[in-house]
Amino acid sequence: MKVQQISILSSYNRQIQKANKSVIQQNNNQMLSSDNSSLPVSFGQIKAGYLKKLLKPVTKTLDEKMTTEITKMHISHKAAKKLTPKLELGEYTSTLIQKINANKQRIETLEDYLNTMVKPARVKDAEEKIRFYNEWHDSIQKAYYENKAEAAKKAERDRYIWGFKWCSSGQTKYDEAMEPYWDGHYKYQEIEENLSNLRAIINDHYSTMQAKEDTLATLKRERNSLIAELSSASLGDHIRSSMHQNGSINKRIAGYDDVKQKIENDFVAPLMASAKDDSVKLPNAVVLYGATGVGKTEILRGIEEQCKEVANVVHFPMETTLEDFKKTMVKLLADAKDTYQNQNKKRTIILFDEAEKYISMTSNQAKRYGADFEPDDFDILNQFGNNNAGNVQYMKSLLDWISEKPDGKNMEKSATTLFITTNYPHLIHQDLMKRKGKFLPIAVKPASGSNLKAVIKHYFKKYSDMLEAIKSHSSDANFRESLNGQIGLTEKAKHVLAEKAEKGTISNMYINSELTDWPNWERFQKFTNPSDSKGAYSNIEIKYMIKDAFERYTENPSKPMYQYFFDVKSETKRDITPKRYEKFKNIHNIVSDKVEEEEVMDETTKTFSELLKDYTNGNTNDEMSKMVEDKMEKIKKEFSILEEIKKEGGTLSQGEQEQYKLYKSWLEIWE
Repeated sequence: MKVQQISILSSYNRQIQKANKSVIQQNNNQMLSSDNSSLPVSFGQIKAGYLKKLLKPVTKTLDEKMTTEITKMHISHKAAKKLTPKLELGEYTSTLIQKINANKQRIETLEDYLNTMVKPARVKDAEEKIRFYNEWHDSIQKAYYENKAEAAKKAERDRYIWGFKWCSSGQTKYDEAMEPYWDGHYKYQEIEENLSNLRAIINDHYSTMQAKEDTLATLKRERNSLIAELSSASLGDHIRSSMHQNGSINKRIAGYDDVKQKIENDFVAPLMASAKDDSVKLPNAVVLYGATGVGKTEILRGIEEQCKEVANVVHFPMETTLEDFKKTMVKLLADAKDTYQNQNKKRTIILFDEAEKYISMTSNQAKRYGADFEPDDFDILNQFGNNNAGNVQYMKSLLDWISEKPDGKNMEKSATTLFITTNYPHLIHQDLMKRKGKFLPIAVKPASGSNLKAVIKHYFKKYSDMLEAIKSHSSDANFRESLNGQIGLTEKAKHVLAEKAEKGTISNMYINSELTDWPNWERFQKFTNPSDSKGAYSNIEIKYMIKDAFERYTENPSKPMYQYFFDVKSETKRDITPKRYEKFKNIHNIVSDKVEEEEVMDETTKTFSELLKDYTNGNTNDEMSKMVEDKMEKIKKEFSILEEIKKEGGTLSQGEQEQYKLYKSWLEIWE
């Protein structure tokens, strides 16, 4: 199918959609400004028959034109609908289609005159439309017809006021009286959108014979250039579409079913349910952590896309200073409360990156973990942690109420959940991390096993789709020129692809995204999985390795792409070094220990005084006695650390102060 033919379908299809949308919008505006009591069904509602009547005169001509073109091409409406959107993936492509269509009309009009020496029908039509455009004054016409329509509606109501139909609104008469206005209004709008082209057609016709011939030659050169540009733009749209990541978490992230399921069960599902049931409980804060490049940001983007219908997603401004943290958060929560109360109970998600900057522990608190912390951890704590005690205290209060629906009393209840991403979750203040049920930590580990295979398949599929998009355009007459305008392909790859297209062998190129052609996946996995001695590949590093393999394959498709991937992998060092991998595991252990300790402490705190009393009275069995003794040894150590901090002039947080008092009381009993 020729590009010009497709452009005709595209143009008509766009015009019909735009006309339909415009009619509905104008009709809504008309009803919003009219007497509500006179609406045919209810306020803001349009009768189907009335809407159909409005749309019919607008779309009839366009439908007929499209049908004519489809008949000429011997294709079905179904096929046309499949073809047209492919050329409309980008705004630039749509603009080119419009230019080609306008160019085509001018060429045909000039050729028609030069062949017949008779004024073409398209010139007459353009003159009539320009005349109508100049004479039609939309606001005056609207006022005129609205007065007539209101009079007709009033007459209809008056005629029935003492009869059985005394409650008639007279809307039918109003609609009939307004029909001439709507016909003229949409004709005026259609002309206005095509005004420059109509004027060009008229100017072409009234120019000299020599000017006509020169213009025709120029337009034909321009047409060829536009068609070549369209092919390049369309191919670019296809390539970008195949490589673009969008949609929900499942569409963006390959593998990691455990992480995705936890986010779905603990956050997304309750959030979706809260749209219908505002009593559903949501976590106050979710902490997503992992080594750099494992996919945390993509997970956030997926959540943003998946939840946008039921939640307003905002980003915490990272330029906020420590001093302005509370002020910024108060503003965000006030907006969240307003959103919930005025936008049909729509909740808010605050995406919060690098939270450790604002709510970390102090360097003194970190010392109790000893070897688990590294020098760069203390650099962060010295810079931020020793200066944000007020922020931590404020955040502790928020975590008690922030996700609850506003009640008009507690200012912190704002139907909001904090979604935090960080590479340093272990630095976040332990009084926050220990708040079970309010601070939900989720780890994203470097890909291994089934996750590793899923990530590789994900990116192989993207490049497979990209190659298929290129192959689908290989039969274009100007395919080589189209390739030259693309980014993401090396110059050598463009030359090879163009040559293979000309020889008819490009169809032999193929990327197996299912990896079924790999010789031995199990062995590959064994030596690619993360290890303590070698470290790990991040997901982003795997992505770039596959990109490199694709470039090598398109430059020399003499062997399968997976073999180029093997070559690249053997040349690439793991970006998550053994030291970084060990650190991630330590961080994971620290965070897990904090949560587990708190679960034990919550239970023990309720009963430990009684257990201690029973122990001192000799009223516990051997197993329970051993548990109390072990617990008290641990309490002694933790109490001595807290006491040392106090002696050195350090400041204990509120949670640590309470812990200090509790431990002291237990030790007094123990002694």
